[in-house]
Amino acid sequence: MESKNTLQEQAYQFIKTKIVNLGFKPGEFITDLQIAESLDISRTPVREAFRMLEREGLLVYEPKHGWKVYSLTLKDIHEIFEIKINLEAFLARKAANCTDDILRKKLEHTITEMRKAADAENVDAWVVLDQDLHKLIFIMADNQRALNYIENLNDQWNRLRVGFSARTGRITRSIIEHEKIVNAILSGNADEAEKETKDHLVLVRDELTSLLINMVLPYAKDGV
Repeated sequence: MESKNTLQEQAYQFIKTKIVNLGFKPGEFITDLQIAESLDISRTPVREAFRMLEREGLLVYEPKHGWKVYSLTLKDIHEIFEIKINLEAFLARKAANCTDDILRKKLEHTITEMRKAADAENVDAWVVLDQDLHKLIFIMADNQRALNYIENLNDQWNRLRVGFSARTGRITRSIIEHEKIVNAILSGNADEAEKETKDHLVLVRDELTSLLINMVLPYAKDGV
């Protein structure tokens, strides 16, 4: 018999994966019974998983209605990126001081693979490599709590990432921005690594905001 914690983790991972990959849509209501039946488990660990996901900003509880997948607003995007810009820039600065040869070679290899994905316009591969690259930078900065916090922020807007990356010209521009960040880190230039990271994330925020205002939110008044 599986422990309650194991069942809770199973429910948590199932629901979270569905949310970040749009298996559950923003604004959609889900029930503990629905999840319990899907996983063939009791409702108690599902309820505990719901509370965990609420703390992470992926679910919200509405009295008399139940649990709903959180819908991102423009204000949410600005808050997420305000934190990401400052925290990731700080971590890029720290990563520039990393002397671990294995991590440095992994970073160099990952940016090379990202260039290949960009040239081939392979959006799916690009998104995975983009996540790998930034995680490597955070590992090089040697701050696990910051890594956990940023991963949670990224989970909150992950549902928008693939569509945003697929926009005409975005990957082409982004690979150049990423190469500047990596070159600064590998050359040990902390000031430049910080600056290029800030510049990159400001551009991402501004382009994403423009996309939402002009093409998405007019048709999704309650958020995305």
